[in-house]
Amino acid sequence: MPYYEYRCEKCSEISTVFAHINEKPETVPCEHGCGTRAKPIVSRLNVKLSGLSKVERLDPKYDKMVDQAMNKDPKSDPMRYINRRGDPAKGRPD
Repeated sequence: MPYYEYRCEKCSEISTVFAHINEKPETVPCEHGCGTRAKPIVSRLNVKLSGLSKVERLDPKYDKMVDQAMNKDPKSDPMRYINRRGDPAKGRPD
């Protein structure tokens, strides 16, 4: 069920209503105390992204910057801890 936003005609405050798509109210009373009716407004879509999808949306230039930083300083490579462990098939070096 989506959220709908309404703007009060008198105080211009925004009210949010959670309703079924088939039961969307045309007007609602203002939730901020003035009691005037509020009309529906068009609001931006709000989507919650996972960490992986945020990384996928990064600018491709970012990858080049990371590669350049790793070439300048080997300690900046995030994989250095994994690579240091060695081949798991041969056992872990002590």
